[in-house]
Amino acid sequence: MGRPFLIITLLVAAILVTGCTAAPRSSYNYEVHPTTAAAPPALITDYRDPLPPEEDDGSLPLGEIVMFRDANEENEISLKVVSSTDRGGYEPAGEPIRITAPQGWRYLFVHVVVTHRGHRGDGYQTTIYAPPAQQFSLVGNGRTYYPVPAEADHLTNIGEVYRGNVWVDRNGKYEGYIVYQVPESVVDSCAVVVADIVGLKNRYGRDYYNFRKYDRNPAWRL
Repeated sequence: MGRPFLIITLLVAAILVTGCTAAPRSSYNYEVHPTTAAAPPALITDYRDPLPPEEDDGSLPLGEIVMFRDANEENEISLKVVSSTDRGGYEPAGEPIRITAPQGWRYLFVHVVVTHRGHRGDGYQTTIYAPPAQQFSLVGNGRTYYPVPAEADHLTNIGEVYRGNVWVDRNGKYEGYIVYQVPESVVDSCAVVVADIVGLKNRYGRDYYNFRKYDRNPAWRL
């Protein structure tokens, strides 16, 4: 009786040791019969460069049109900054002179277009007001620059100078280049041109424009 009891005792001990040394079972409740396998991810076939992140400052790309109306909402107006170019100097058309920027500075020419998009009311006022050039400021590298007076109405190989402060007839437009003198570092910076026209008033203290859909000064990235 002693030997069988000893054998039984050894077998029980072996079973207990095996149970303690086995790998522990995960507590995660796996699904015994999984449902249909998930489809593999779609292949990427468009290898174009990713789009740049949207600007968070509200500025517009060059050529973007801002639409608004005059104070009486009788005439529709569009405004846009089309392009910009920089040079070390410029030549007034018809004059044998050249205006040269100081060392370390450049002239920046910004093309602005104001368009009369049509008369929408029954009133007699059928013209729109093109804002003065001084209402357009250039902001770059944390500083603000204002237009400099050009020496002529037309600049050789550039175009007409934008001065503004004029009335534009129905279906007409007024355009030209605003001239800025800026440091060279501004030319390569993320500069913007801001049209300070919200709340622009005439000599009687009345607003020129009514911004129903666009109630802040528009700005364009150069």
